[in-house]
Amino acid sequence: MDSQKKHLNDRVLVYAVIWVISYAGSLLAFKVLAVPKAAGIVLTVITVLAFAVFIYKYYRSIFFMDEVQIKIQMEAVVIAFSLGLLLLMTLALLDFVVPLNKENWSYRHLVPLFAAFYFAGLFISKRKYNFDNEKHD
Repeated sequence: MDSQKKHLNDRVLVYAVIWVISYAGSLLAFKVLAVPKAAGIVLTVITVLAFAVFIYKYYRSIFFMDEVQIKIQMEAVVIAFSLGLLLLMTLALLDFVVPLNKENWSYRHLVPLFAAFYFAGLFISKRKYNFDNEKHD
């Protein structure tokens, strides 16, 4: 079971790397090259499919986690989702008062922030459960 779990985790990591490369490659292509509309749509669909496969593989990997790891992951996702909504709400309200520069606050800038929110949630949740385990030892 442990080798199957490690293999599944390795595959999830591979799909994450594929998504990050496709996202970064698409951003680079859009910024540097004059990408025709059809090619831009194809790049977008490829990146979206890479992310969808990553999400699916990540979701499937949860079945092989123990209960504490599942709680950690779920708390990290809840924290990331909440922070993401907080950020979107703040930007939406601020945009009424102070027009936001789209070069600094477009959708493409929010994707890395959402990833950072997940990792912050993971850090917080892991610390919490490691602290709880240390108290019981």
